[in-house]
Amino acid sequence: MKRIILLGGLLLWLKPSLAQETGPIATERPTQSIGSLVLPTNSFQFEQGFTYASDTLVLDGFFRLAISNLGEIRLLTFYDSPEMTVGAKVKLLKMKNYRPGLAIKADLTAGRLTDVRLVVMQKISDRWLTTVNAGYTSFTGRYYVVAALFYTFGRGLSVYGEGFLEGDYVQLNSGIMWAFNSETQIDLNVGLLDLNTAYINFGFA
Repeated sequence: MKRIILLGGLLLWLKPSLAQETGPIATERPTQSIGSLVLPTNSFQFEQGFTYASDTLVLDGFFRLAISNLGEIRLLTFYDSPEMTVGAKVKLLKMKNYRPGLAIKADLTAGRLTDVRLVVMQKISDRWLTTVNAGYTSFTGRYYVVAALFYTFGRGLSVYGEGFLEGDYVQLNSGIMWAFNSETQIDLNVGLLDLNTAYINFGFA
């Protein structure tokens, strides 16, 4: 209940900022890799996901609050878990034309640093874009690399393919995203966990 009240308060406090923001939506759903972009200052974004795998449905909520044009605070919660992950992303270099964008992201779970990653985002052409992340997670004590390739058809419709490698663990997924206005996106993706367990995920932002 406290979690719902907190999130509701944030939404009410930031509602004017959302109304003033007219730029295109820049979500971090549904890929595991993230881009170097941060939200406009004082804007707020909510992303909701539903994942089904092995006869289990998992719901997650992701919240982003931009505190400047260089950084944002992030909150990830799985609704069946009492723990929340709090993080921050700082933009180091803005992507411009064919110059790559750079950022760094760090997460805390239960007061412990659990994930740190370097983010690279690169425009390949007017329709192709790639993101590459390299990081370390204390959950497994391993380094990882995740990369995604995006193709846009225009009018907010895009597809992607992605691979995640952490030691001997490999995950593959692909999906479709549709931003049907400047503030709303829906997405659908499928993949294989550890190249073995299939899953399907739907979400919106």
